[in-house]
Amino acid sequence: MKTTLDQIAEISIGASISRYSKKYDGEKQKIDVLYCKVDEFYTREGDIAKDIDSKYLTQNGDVIFRLSSPQVAISISENSEIPEGVVVSSKFVIIKPRDVNPDFLAELLNSNIARNQIQKFSEGIIKQIKKNDVARLKFEIPSLEEQKEYVEYINLINKEIKLQKQLLKENIDLKEGIIQKSQGVE
Repeated sequence: MKTTLDQIAEISIGASISRYSKKYDGEKQKIDVLYCKVDEFYTREGDIAKDIDSKYLTQNGDVIFRLSSPQVAISISENSEIPEGVVVSSKFVIIKPRDVNPDFLAELLNSNIARNQIQKFSEGIIKQIKKNDVARLKFEIPSLEEQKEYVEYINLINKEIKLQKQLLKENIDLKEGIIQKSQGVE
């Protein structure tokens, strides 16, 4: 039986960054803020209100999902690229899964199963979706043990994909080096 995301997770919008930075008159702190370019998450230091609510900071077990196209997700754990304590902006939703493996949920949200549903909800040229659209996403949720097994396989495949991309980049660089050398450029 399919379950909507809001039945298995608490979903909230990230912080309005302008409210906690430029428009904020109180004491500020240097803290990392989450960004996403295409499908790559990264952080950049920003001047953010010292009293920002901790609900807007990444926590272990969270899944962060981008609301604009391309919609992508990342889970926060000790092994993730994004650490705990990073400010999440209102361009993302913060998903706190209940009885669901966060890594499995992030992979589900990154799948064509989610993309096909999102396509029905998305609006405008930029293909923006809303928090309520995320809440309506429906998935089959296997047992926690099965989720863990799937995640182990997926992690191995992701490592292989990363290695293949790295090899491709090195081969492209090597090819360019050969062309440069043929033209007398060192």
